[in-house]
Amino acid sequence: MQRAFLHYVLAVLVIPLVITACDSAGTGDGSGGGGGGGGNGVIRLVDAFPGLTFNSPVDIQNAGDGSGRLFVVEQSGVIMVVTPSGTADNALSGTGVPRQEETDVFLDISDKALFDGGERGLLGLAFHPDFADNGYFYVDYNADSPNRTVISRFKVMDNDPTVADPNSEVVLLEFNQPSANHKGGQLAFGPDDGFLYIAAGDGGTGGDTAQDRTNLLGSILRIDVDGTDGDKNYAIPPGNPFAGNASGFREEIFAYGFRNPWRFGFDAANGRLFAGDVGEGRREEIDLVESGKNYGWNTMEGSLCFNPPQGCDTGGRELPIYEYGRDIGGTVIAGPVYRGAIQELIGKLIYGDFLSGAIRVLLYDGQAVTENSEIAGVGPFLLSSFGRDESGEVYVCSLDGIIYKIVKE
Repeated sequence: MQRAFLHYVLAVLVIPLVITACDSAGTGDGSGGGGGGGGNGVIRLVDAFPGLTFNSPVDIQNAGDGSGRLFVVEQSGVIMVVTPSGTADNALSGTGVPRQEETDVFLDISDKALFDGGERGLLGLAFHPDFADNGYFYVDYNADSPNRTVISRFKVMDNDPTVADPNSEVVLLEFNQPSANHKGGQLAFGPDDGFLYIAAGDGGTGGDTAQDRTNLLGSILRIDVDGTDGDKNYAIPPGNPFAGNASGFREEIFAYGFRNPWRFGFDAANGRLFAGDVGEGRREEIDLVESGKNYGWNTMEGSLCFNPPQGCDTGGRELPIYEYGRDIGGTVIAGPVYRGAIQELIGKLIYGDFLSGAIRVLLYDGQAVTENSEIAGVGPFLLSSFGRDESGEVYVCSLDGIIYKIVKE
């Protein structure tokens, strides 16, 4: 993420967790907005697992296997599994938040993942859509000698499917990194196509890589993990925009022109993909990511010219569906489109901002943003990522070690 924020010194924080939701009609024009839950309820964050903290959590995922377990990615190279006790019978109330029953180490690759207190480390996790049957899951981590990103598959132990086998690694994809920042790191399977999507930042080089389709940096990639192609442990989906090209472009690229798409999220109802691209200094942007499109960096930062600062060529470059300036925040973090039980949030993209600590929802109707509303502003809040449980309820990772859940009362 931006400016190596992951090595911020964590101070004692006082976080107001109860936020009253107010009606709002955001325009998506960068002017911000307040409230946003609608109705008479209260949208708030609750500690999902009271008394339990994690080491720099940067991702939280469910396995989709009906177990109700949640998997917390610690940047140092460990994945912790939390088995909640009971069920969230009332998903709209804090009283229905699953309580911690037990936590265990699911996978420890701290000997492989390069974590230096900055933006590198174990950054992403995704479970195969057939995990319940094949036990496969995928991770994105940074390694050294050379400085590189590694996308690997692991599987659970044959004799104990509740624990991963650290010796089962199959490396799918590696690509070199020019510096220590702008790594991206999000992994997710497309809800419609079953392919694995991978966020790759520009590598912190100033952005020239993002317009160079002969490398993988500054792109969102898409691969077929169920196939192989020659010596590759994956295949290129035939619908990828540069599949079979004769120009030397990397066929894994789904879309390009990103600075640091640290987190992205799908809408499980229609397959739309939204990415939050962290800006250089003037704009934070949310993009509707579509096949083959160029999202502008480093010619543009959001809708503004960057290189050159005026009179840039905007032709063929996709503008964000929403952007905001540094008067509102800095370091955008995209989450999923909400499909849980809180009616006021259904169909809205949840996103947040690391510097401001605000959590917002954005409604996109297929043509334009029709609402942009703040649902929870929690002040000095070390937001790093969002995730979902199997029922679609949304959790929030904070770098101070706490996992929160968005609820309504």
